[in-house]
Amino acid sequence: MNFDPTIITPVAIFMALSAPAMWGSWFVCLKFLDENPIEVFYIILFTTSMVLVWGIGLILDGPALIDNIVDVWIADPSRVYISFICGVLYVTGMQFSLRVINIIGLSLSQPIQSSINVIGGTLISALIGGIPAGISITRLGTATTFLFLAVFLSLAAGRIRNLAQEEQNIDTGLSRDSKSIKKAIVFLVIASIATPAYSTGLSYGLKSITQPNGMAVMPFMAVLCTGAFTGAIFTCCIILTIRKQWYIFFKNGWKIYKLGIISGLAHYGGNIIHTFATRNLSTVVSWPLGLTAGLWTQMWGIKFGEFRGAPKKAYIWLIMGIVCYLVGAFTIANIV
Repeated sequence: MNFDPTIITPVAIFMALSAPAMWGSWFVCLKFLDENPIEVFYIILFTTSMVLVWGIGLILDGPALIDNIVDVWIADPSRVYISFICGVLYVTGMQFSLRVINIIGLSLSQPIQSSINVIGGTLISALIGGIPAGISITRLGTATTFLFLAVFLSLAAGRIRNLAQEEQNIDTGLSRDSKSIKKAIVFLVIASIATPAYSTGLSYGLKSITQPNGMAVMPFMAVLCTGAFTGAIFTCCIILTIRKQWYIFFKNGWKIYKLGIISGLAHYGGNIIHTFATRNLSTVVSWPLGLTAGLWTQMWGIKFGEFRGAPKKAYIWLIMGIVCYLVGAFTIANIV
């Protein structure tokens, strides 16, 4: 038997909100990479994730972990291979997200990308996984309006911040070059196209209250994580080989390994918690709740001084963007 507990709705919602605290915090590790390439960090992160997911899966499910994957494959192989492909795609999009964070920072990048992701991810979830009772088209439309406002307000806050920091010659380690910022926007678009693959995989591959034909929680997580690991290894190995940077694994000792391991535990530890919540809530509810990770990331960005020297107006616009994002996400989740 697969480990498949029945979780009451309030507890499931708490879990769906707890996982983002882990997701939104591990991005801080990027602040400590120094000159180390993201690709090395990424490989360590997803190697850790593989060990964590398969280890917990085998502990909780034993042989049933593989049995469930095989059974679903026999009944409908697309549930398995699409989940694997979604792992490859979302991890590729996340790579672009990390580059955006390095260019424009934690506090500014998250409300923009999270709002785009919650719109696309929720629509995909609704189309593939189904919409639970109580969520209407009107509610989705209202939420989408708030999420678009969040993007606009956050961009406005960033423009005000950049102008103020240029005038005061404040160096926060982030780029204020217009070409770099345009590059970051392109990366955001690419990441936003690929990242909803995560919610697609959840909607199609995971057995939930609106999707009876998918895999149990840990078998699904094992397939998704294997896809993510494959995507990370494939893209990073190509880049590290071209740049001849494999020596980084041996040069800087424990530091980059520590950052990658912490991030892997937080990333897929959060994924496991969130997926058990999704099993009992449906993806269309848990996905926008999970994207409250952006709030945590923004707070960390402010703590690390990304808005240092910015006028009060910039903070007001950013806070308004955060509020619009949260209202949009919680409206979709049907708990406001």
